[in-house]
Amino acid sequence: MIYNIEIYFMLFIIYSVLGWVMECTLGFIEKRKFVNRGFLIGPYCPIYGVGVVSVSLLLNRFSENLIILFLLSTIICGILEYFTSYIMEKIFKARWWDYSNNKFNINGRICLETLIPFGFISVLVIRFINPWMFGKLYMIPQNILNYIVIGILLFYIIDCCISFNIILKFKNLSKQEKDNTEEITKKVKETAEAAIKKLNLEKEKLIEKINISRIRLMENEKYTRKKYTNKIKNQQITLVGTFKARIQGIDDKIKGYAKDLADKIAVIKENQLKLGKEIKEKFMKQSKLNKRLISAFPNVQQREYTRKKK
Repeated sequence: MIYNIEIYFMLFIIYSVLGWVMECTLGFIEKRKFVNRGFLIGPYCPIYGVGVVSVSLLLNRFSENLIILFLLSTIICGILEYFTSYIMEKIFKARWWDYSNNKFNINGRICLETLIPFGFISVLVIRFINPWMFGKLYMIPQNILNYIVIGILLFYIIDCCISFNIILKFKNLSKQEKDNTEEITKKVKETAEAAIKKLNLEKEKLIEKINISRIRLMENEKYTRKKYTNKIKNQQITLVGTFKARIQGIDDKIKGYAKDLADKIAVIKENQLKLGKEIKEKFMKQSKLNKRLISAFPNVQQREYTRKKK
């Protein structure tokens, strides 16, 4: 079966954690106290993950031949452990393990006493544990597995960056002690705790600054709101006064127009009265004239003349 890179990465993380648990357990049995055998902050020993992935990729074809599988696994684990110890010592000027007091060792980096158990563990992993592990990992849906891998990978990269940066600051440790694991782990822990404490202080200061800024902002907001509220009220009063003055002016003009119209109507009425009075007087005069004519000429037939209205 072909396994993708996500499966092998999960295999690397799982066996790195299991290797860390095994190393811490052996350290506790030996020294009667907890010793973090990993050089990273997180609970994992990457050399175990790399070792299992390496033998899984290279020796899976020999899973049916236990003797060849055991011998090749022992050789691969020995080469990996030796060069890992050499490279880390050159980079960090410190050792995480030392087998100088064990028999059949090579420069204190590897020894037969540890390689044989690694060979047996590799046989168990390839023949029995890996098939079960692959089956369980392939039960996880691919999209969920991708999210899990991305999250763990980001955490692992951040851990490596922080741990390497801290360890590089302590690479001038005492060279009299060949196994510096406990000392380096302690310093890494202290440095990480100091960094976390510093971050918490910075966080508290930032929160305090934010609270102060928030209070000032609220005060400025209240002042600005009060200022513009008063300004709006004054503008409203001015605007209302202006509208009232305009309405009063319009009302005065209307009253003036009404008075002029009333005066004109009164003049017209007065003229009408005068005209009516004149017409009445003329009519009265004509009436008197008619009466005189009738009395003067009683035998003349009376004719009524009317003027037609056009």
